[in-house]
Amino acid sequence: MLGILLSTSTLAATVRLSAPLALATMGSVFGHKAKIFNTGLESYVLTSAFFATWGSYLFENAFMGLLFGMASGVVMSAIFGTFVLHFKSDPIVVGIAMNLSAWGLTSLLLFNIFHIRGSIMDPRIKSFGSIDIPLLGRIPFVGELLNNHNILVYAAFAVVIVSQIVMYKTRFGLRLRGVGLNEKAIQSAGVSVTKYKWASLIITGVLAGAAGACLPLSGISMFTENMSAGKGFLAVSAARIGKGDPFKAFFACLIFAFADAVSVGLQSFNIPSQLVLMTPYIATVVVMCLTNLDQLKKNAV
Repeated sequence: MLGILLSTSTLAATVRLSAPLALATMGSVFGHKAKIFNTGLESYVLTSAFFATWGSYLFENAFMGLLFGMASGVVMSAIFGTFVLHFKSDPIVVGIAMNLSAWGLTSLLLFNIFHIRGSIMDPRIKSFGSIDIPLLGRIPFVGELLNNHNILVYAAFAVVIVSQIVMYKTRFGLRLRGVGLNEKAIQSAGVSVTKYKWASLIITGVLAGAAGACLPLSGISMFTENMSAGKGFLAVSAARIGKGDPFKAFFACLIFAFADAVSVGLQSFNIPSQLVLMTPYIATVVVMCLTNLDQLKKNAV
């Protein structure tokens, strides 16, 4: 059991599985800082996974699939923002409605476009290939963990670093945090609250769209119904655990991805598959409880 937990294959899988979570979480982080509780992130990831598959299928090109995925993420953000920012709808209700609709929409499109139910696998759906970095590959252990991943994995790590810089080292990040802390104060300084909230939503859409594209285009070259499997919810949880800080939220992503990687390894044991598949979500609940416990202790002091 311990061999599975600490094996290089499990740790390498953690790195790979963290990519879609990290991208979606960074999108949620910007929304969190702008004080937008976007529970509809699951719908972003699922819808983007389908359109990324379709884009790759149409053009037989993984980059076009990624573009389709990000574009669909922006459209989902536009829908969410229109209802929440302009019609003043409850963001939780809108998010739930979008999540419920996404599963039906993608299943409907799957049937009407590909004339199939359940899943689609076709040679025309192209995935991103793994990248061999010779210098990295020569480093013992580290090379086994970080080498031979696809471009989206490396892009996810870059996005985390860029998000941290943008959030804390730029005027945009300062104003965005100001919008979340005190809307009236930041508005009195001549900053448009609506403009910055829309900017955060667009960023969320782009990054969640890229996260959705990771699922079908990271090697499997297929789409299945409900492919997101709760990754949008995990991303929202990671952003809240990290309190909107990109690095802290990414650390939470690594914990969830590690739990997911371990669940794959545990399938070789005589353990009910339902319990194994629960592992990432149990880890989420435990981490959130520990985070809230720490906050309660601070409040008590």
